[in-house]
Order: sequence, then structure tokens, then C-alpha cells
Amino acid sequence: MLSRIYKLIFISFLIYILSVNTICFVTTLNPKALLNPFYVKTRTTSVFLLVKYILTDIGIIIRKTSKDEIDKIIDKTAIKYGVDPELVKAVIEVESKYNEFAISRTGAIGLMQVMPATFFEMGFTRPFNYMENIEAGTKYLSIQLKRFNDLQLALSAYNAGPQNVLKKMSVPDFIETKTYIKKILEIYPTKNEQN
Repeated sequence: MLSRIYKLIFISFLIYILSVNTICFVTTLNPKALLNPFYVKTRTTSVFLLVKYILTDIGIIIRKTSKDEIDKIIDKTAIKYGVDPELVKAVIEVESKYNEFAISRTGAIGLMQVMPATFFEMGFTRPFNYMENIEAGTKYLSIQLKRFNDLQLALSAYNAGPQNVLKKMSVPDFIETKTYIKKILEIYPTKNEQN
């Protein structure tokens, strides 16, 4: 009897993991989004927030926001936080390729791929609402730009967390972070040359 209960718990857990990973893969269409057990808790939170947003805000029929609509909000929000709109667009392009429902393998969410804890820390409540996601991500990027007063360090902090940059006051020696910065600077080269 007890082994049957354990077996049922194990099977339920496997179904749960596969469901979370399937949703993460479907929202990103990225094989890297699959099976990373280290981020199950954060990804579960992200998937829950996406399902909640679909059920309570937009309904079952998901309408993707046009790139033009997103760009208008970026322009307005970037000015509000003193960030170049082209930098925000480059971040969104690299982070989510303008997919407002994206969930990363680590559980980062939405257009700007903000972690749920960071999103709520920025003072917003609906992470898959594209306007709130842009505002939270832009606000967080603005904080990093002011903190480090250097584009590459700010982008490193946005990607890898400020604590990793503060350790040596340099770009952390993470391949993912270095690749991330390179991709953004390829899209956003003219403003980078001024820094």
C-alpha cells in the first residue's frame, strides 16, 4: 500500500515536471527551455503567472501584441526612466525576440525576461502584461545603468544579477553573459561607441 502511494507521488511529480517544461518550451520554442531541475520552483511560479494571466486577463484566445504597439510603449517607457529606447528594443530582441509570453529555462518572464521576484520588487503585479513587463524591465535596467555607469556592466547586472558584477566590478566570467552582451552590442552599436 505504501509503495503504491509513493509510486503515485512519483508519477504525479513526473507529470508536473513534464507539464511545466512543456509550457516553457511552447512559450519559447527553445530546446534549452527543457528539463532544468535547478529552476523548477521559479519556472513553476512563471507558468502559474502565465496561466493566471490567460484565465483572468486575456481569455483563452491569446492575441499577440504587434511589434509596433510594443515599440510605442518602449518609446514612452524608456523616456520615463531615462533609458535609450533603442537599448530597450535591443534587450527585448535578445531576451525574448518580442515574445510577450516567453518563459526562460530559469523562469524569467515576458518580453524583457524579468525574474518574477525582480518584477514584483519593481512594484508591478501582472508580469505577462506587456506594458507592465516593459516598464518593470526598463526600470530595472535604468537602476543598473545608474548603479554601474557603464553599459557593459549594467547589461551584465541585468543578465547575471548585480551581485555577480559587484564582486569584481567587471563583466562576470560567464559564457552566457558575455554572449548576451555581444548580441546586444551587435544590435545597439552606435550608442555603445559613445560610452
